[in-house]
Amino acid sequence: MYINIIKKFDLKTEEIHNPVVLIGWPGIALVAKLAITSIKDSIKAKEFLNIEYFDFPPKSNVEKGKLEIPTAEVYYKSRPGKKENDLFILTANYQPQTPEGVFEFSQKFCEEMDKITEGKITMYVSTGAMVSDKIRDEPMVHVCGTDHEVVKSFLKQKDTKIMDGGVIAGANGILPAWAGQKGFAPGICLLAETLPLPMMSLDPRASKALVTILKDYFNIEMGFEELDKKIEEMESVIESYKKQAEHFMKGAREDRGSDSYFR
Repeated sequence: MYINIIKKFDLKTEEIHNPVVLIGWPGIALVAKLAITSIKDSIKAKEFLNIEYFDFPPKSNVEKGKLEIPTAEVYYKSRPGKKENDLFILTANYQPQTPEGVFEFSQKFCEEMDKITEGKITMYVSTGAMVSDKIRDEPMVHVCGTDHEVVKSFLKQKDTKIMDGGVIAGANGILPAWAGQKGFAPGICLLAETLPLPMMSLDPRASKALVTILKDYFNIEMGFEELDKKIEEMESVIESYKKQAEHFMKGAREDRGSDSYFR
């Protein structure tokens, strides 16, 4: 399948310090994408790779009148003079659409990152969402991965738990699994609990839970201002929705007659 990787600037391999790859594809309530783009924007990472791939859906992206084909982007942030890892950040507006596309993208991406860094990638960390029937003050983040010791290191973070079983669909699950099982670097997947509601296209609370884990684990200097604004907006919409629902139910109870289906 056609794939074209366009490099925006050159990196000197000797200047790359213990890099990790953070991954946030769009998925349930855009939890992963919002989390990863929040980090990318906060640390002002620069676009490093633009990836054209024929398994992205045939949907043109339009922003402020500009028409573009769907692509994935990799951003890079160097943190010189520190012990922290340099960051590569992968995100996109769409995931690959077919099983073949997901596996091929995972293979080609890992091979390209291995080539660019001369094998320096230390970890691939994918983010995503897990639908939960429980509402918590702080969403739990479920952890799984290809390396037991690395998984244990993430479980030291607050509000985390091991993912005992299940399936992670799409590139959010396959890419880190491929990286770890094919010997590129350990692959980790972090899934934040979400309770998707029909009136909400985002769950910034779940995204913030992921960002908090990554921020603390990799010592990323950033704030939560933008995510907190989105959380306030979400809570306002939910409160408005509750009031409308209560008003509707109150009216229905008052109007019901002997033949009403409301009991």
